[in-house]
Amino acid sequence: MYDVKSIINATVITPPSIPRRLGPVAAGVLLVTFCTGCAAPLHAGQGLSANDSLNTPDAVFELWRQEWTLNLDGSIVYHEKKHLRLNSARTYRAFGDPRIAYNKDTDQVEVLGARTKMADGTYVELADYSTVEVAPDASAGWPAFGSITQKVMVIGGIEPGCVLETEHKITTKAGTRPYLAADLRIDNHYPVRARTITVTVPRGKALSPFVSGLPEDGYVYTFEQNADGSTTHRWDFAGLDGQPNEPRAVPWQQSGVRLAFTTAPDADTWIKQRLAMIDEAANESPLLSKLAQDWTKDENTEADKLNALQGKLAGSFNFVNFDVAWRPAKSRLASDVINSSYGLPAESAAVLLALARAAGIPVQPALLVADHVWDDKAPQVAMVSAYVVAYHGPDGLEIWHPHNGRIRRDKHWAGYTLPGVEGSKLVRTRLPAWTNAADSRCTVTGNVTITDDGKYTGKLSIKTVGLFVSPKDLETADGQKRRVRGIVNHLLPSAKIADFTLKSLTNDAFIVEVEIESSEPLDKLHDCYQLELAETSPALADVPVPLAHSRRLTPARLVGSFDERIDLVITWPEAWNVEAIPGGVEQVDGKWGTVTQTVTPTDTGLKLQRHIRVTKRDLPPADLVALRKPLNELRGDHTRTLLLLP
Repeated sequence: MYDVKSIINATVITPPSIPRRLGPVAAGVLLVTFCTGCAAPLHAGQGLSANDSLNTPDAVFELWRQEWTLNLDGSIVYHEKKHLRLNSARTYRAFGDPRIAYNKDTDQVEVLGARTKMADGTYVELADYSTVEVAPDASAGWPAFGSITQKVMVIGGIEPGCVLETEHKITTKAGTRPYLAADLRIDNHYPVRARTITVTVPRGKALSPFVSGLPEDGYVYTFEQNADGSTTHRWDFAGLDGQPNEPRAVPWQQSGVRLAFTTAPDADTWIKQRLAMIDEAANESPLLSKLAQDWTKDENTEADKLNALQGKLAGSFNFVNFDVAWRPAKSRLASDVINSSYGLPAESAAVLLALARAAGIPVQPALLVADHVWDDKAPQVAMVSAYVVAYHGPDGLEIWHPHNGRIRRDKHWAGYTLPGVEGSKLVRTRLPAWTNAADSRCTVTGNVTITDDGKYTGKLSIKTVGLFVSPKDLETADGQKRRVRGIVNHLLPSAKIADFTLKSLTNDAFIVEVEIESSEPLDKLHDCYQLELAETSPALADVPVPLAHSRRLTPARLVGSFDERIDLVITWPEAWNVEAIPGGVEQVDGKWGTVTQTVTPTDTGLKLQRHIRVTKRDLPPADLVALRKPLNELRGDHTRTLLLLP
């Protein structure tokens, strides 16, 4: 059982971000004191005793420097130096073979140093034969991205207490990137003793940065006007504690320390430029026109045609996705992308855009950006969650994702702003998140009858609303049956679907009547028939809650708030004896919602009622642990097992 008193509650400080837009003529130096209360760093050569090992992190970033320099000709020089102490073999896989990703066509890489400082202070240098070049898994096999390469340094001499010292420089050709930009997580899973970010831009070029996750006195910012007219911005961070990697954690952009910067213009201008790039890439071609005609020949309305185009594209196109830092600055033309049958997110959006226009549908390119990621102060590609197509139909605005279909509300992302273009005006429309439990309900009611031969039949009524409804997946009878089977089997794992009747299907509701049966007799435990309810309930299959541990250090983010109700009557032959019935779960209430299960015996059966209601999407550690206890009780054998002796 879980002891709520044992919760360790971490304090998360999330002050407002600190916006600055500094032009080339700014001057002066702003100095802010380092944060206090930081653990002392381990010194080079310091060994680890048995007593120290229990309190020592597996790894420590002792020094981490990153420098960006934008030259007058548009070329970019990136310089990184890192000293990383490895205190445990658990870190070897993650850090033992450092990788440098670059584009062979546009980047020149210099490895300035790679060696291991042993616990006794001696060094093991990187051997000449220990550097290899490989294609990253995400981009390998796609010819258009064949120039993306990783330089892998297989470093020797790794042992507990050693320090990996690496340093490299990447020079990117002029004209490769339109802007200098980065969105950085400053803290890490492991402690960061000292981290420095330096950005130098030439005369006449403004830099727009922001910091979040630390108060102004939690780091040092320095601004310097150089003799050649360039300006240098420097941020020094020290003593950042390691942040635990916990399941369903709130995104690091909200919970961690973040620094983002760009030389791009204001957000609206940047968005318009990005949308214009997709619009220009959505060119015409004979193949696109033919596909548009073939895929929509059986459809009459524009909405149905767009639905058909997206469905066919999703089923026949290879969607490629990898780190935005590796992606080309400009997308390929849709005509080239469709011929190759693979493409990046922006390229696949251009293909859907071109197909829709070839079918005569008035559509526009659009961007989806998550609220917790996007910030107008430093707009950049890394902050775009998805590239989509906007269609203004008879029922209003429709948002279509090339791979996932129509997006009506936030289901997989954190809440959106949609920039679209109406003429020359930029429009932002919010897609709300699932934050109201009443909007998302999953209800299963009905009866199950166990017969003399140990088999059972039953009739269930299923109603799902809100985030539990995915209209795209329910367009066909097969899709509906899969959904029904998924819900039923998360209540009765061995049940078969004999038949079902669709009562209602809308964008927000799916209601069916289901007839179930068991093809085989119930399993036996000794001489007793055993009926077990599923370990995971229907709602929790769609809204996973981390249940594995009794302690939590950070808040958890769920897909959304929800309400689940199970009302099931189970009957069996009158002559049978009851050896065990599912136990109840005493009602537990909190700010997060409520959980309860009651089991009421009858003459030849029982009535089981379960209610799970979670009213928060973001759960603080104490709330999550309070919710875990009753949910884990519901997963236990004693609350879901019925034993009957014929």
